[in-house]
Amino acid sequence: MKKYAVEVLFMSACAGMFLPVFAWGGTDVNIDNPLAECVDIHPVHRQEMDNLTILKTTVTLKKSTGECGCFSALISYTSLLAQDVEGYGRGSAYSLQEGNISLAKMQGRYPFSFVLSVDNQSVRDQKLALMIRCTPPL
Repeated sequence: MKKYAVEVLFMSACAGMFLPVFAWGGTDVNIDNPLAECVDIHPVHRQEMDNLTILKTTVTLKKSTGECGCFSALISYTSLLAQDVEGYGRGSAYSLQEGNISLAKMQGRYPFSFVLSVDNQSVRDQKLALMIRCTPPL
């Protein structure tokens, strides 16, 4: 009986070590993409790597972003807490991470990883949002 209890305790402890990996298996990220007619961004999963929170996606370029009103082949992204999406741009929210993506040489479908946060401790239990926009002309 004692041996069985120790085995169950050991298995429970091991399962606890892997729980965060499985818990992050979902995306739990809202994607706001007004360019979806030109660029489809399909979330695969959200994961932590070292101090980073990353959203792995599949990006499909359907047509030129110029046909969606962009002036370049760059698109920009901003990640923030999902609760802050409506306040963004009005000074009541801040971005976690921002960047530009070049679509100039991309065609079809390809994997892409968005860095959502460089401090995963601050966003671990938070629902996040990813906003996609045209990059302003340089």
